Amino acid sequence: MKKIVFTMIALMSLTVAMAQKSERKPHEEMTTQMESKLKLSADQKTKVAALNKEYQEIFQADNAKGQKTQEQKKAKRTEYDKKLKKILTDDQYKSYQGMQTKSQAQKKAKSKAKTKKKTAKKNS
Repeated sequence: MKKIVFTMIALMSLTVAMAQKSERKPHEEMTTQMESKLKLSADQKTKVAALNKEYQEIFQADNAKGQKTQEQKKAKRTEYDKKLKKILTDDQYKSYQGMQTKSQAQKKAKSKAKTKKKTAKKNS
């Protein structure tokens, strides 16, 4: 009986912890990450946070209201980058571009791994 109660308490604790973690919005996470990696000033952080919130839909992989075309997403990303470049210093922007390149490489690697898994399952 004690084991059952303990297990239920543990499960409820995990559920609460996961709910709290998911409350954070993607644009807030991105701003926090940029603040630490790019060493943003207070003024820059405020401006970047507003910009990230404004463009948050381009950072989300799936858009519940419907997928935008690749051209639309690319145009929005270019627009975002131009505005961001005005906020950041040259060195910060170069670091940001490096972060983007690394992130894209990781996404490609994950995509390849998923494709290999699916192919392996089909061949089994």
